[in-house]
Amino acid sequence: MLNVPARGRSLCAILALAAVLALGAAGPSMAQAPPPAANAEVPLPTPASGSFYTAFDYTTDDRIIAFDGFTVYEQQDAASDAMTPVGSIPEEYRGATDPSFVSVSPTDDLVLLGAGAGGSKYPDPDYNGNIFRMDLNTGAASLVGRYPWNILGDFISQHHFVFGQGETYGFFTGSVEVLDLRTGATRSIVKEIPGDPGGVAFDRGDDGHGNLFVGLGSAQDSDRNGEVRRFSKNAVKAALDGGPALDFDTQSTLVTEILNAGDLAFGAHGQMFVGGGDFGEPDLGYVAKVDPKTGQTLSRFDPADGDADDGDFRYWALSDAPGGCVLGALDLSSFFSPDPDVVYQRDLC
Repeated sequence: MLNVPARGRSLCAILALAAVLALGAAGPSMAQAPPPAANAEVPLPTPASGSFYTAFDYTTDDRIIAFDGFTVYEQQDAASDAMTPVGSIPEEYRGATDPSFVSVSPTDDLVLLGAGAGGSKYPDPDYNGNIFRMDLNTGAASLVGRYPWNILGDFISQHHFVFGQGETYGFFTGSVEVLDLRTGATRSIVKEIPGDPGGVAFDRGDDGHGNLFVGLGSAQDSDRNGEVRRFSKNAVKAALDGGPALDFDTQSTLVTEILNAGDLAFGAHGQMFVGGGDFGEPDLGYVAKVDPKTGQTLSRFDPADGDADDGDFRYWALSDAPGGCVLGALDLSSFFSPDPDVVYQRDLC
């Protein structure tokens, strides 16, 4: 069974092979989709040469920060389609990113840039897993370190970044890591994931980050693809404070199993959104809105046209604005389409 493990893998080859699979009909849509945001469609810069697509994230004032695999761009304002170049990673890494992520710091002055498996340089190990930092005020970029098979992540403070990683504990056995940006050191907070992690996200606790949610993007046992597991805020805090890493199966709660849980996002009212796609079932072409407490799927929708049941070949990457009122969705399979990369934005408030 073939599944896209997460954005940090070489999605170009995986999606190309998956495109030959027949797509089955999805289940019925169960509720109205979130309405389009005021600026409903924002075109992104095309991927740089050697990269597979353009990644995006949000600033605290709902502007998009985009990374085409070489250059970072900043949206002029939330109502505009204009993207201004901020800076680029070192020239020697041109064409050597997938990319896996761009993540904006809580103070909007720093971004982390994940290179994934190395873009067109794959499988050269010198390019697998590089993470860069860039000052959004100056555009200066530098290499933080190399963390092979880095996938998706989230800042938890100005100096600490939590991200999913494949192969940490051996073949097809991943983890969730915390990176200290002051030292470049990492350590596991969730260990021995039975496969590659997918989405990694925190819900919105009363004092900032709350519980940790981790998707099983591509499992050793393919029947488990798409599991979303919740790790309690207190358990995660203990692991972050130096305690032992949490066991994926025994120290978490299974919330749901949908798509391949390839990306996760949260709205201002606590709703969880699940993206990605399972090409083996098949189960793809939509975003699911899920109750993170009960696991109930509340609705399913295609961010581009609203119809979750029309059989579209789409694999949705997600990002939520820090205030939780905007959900952005990017179809990663657009790499194989002449259509431009577009972030479809939905209003969650």
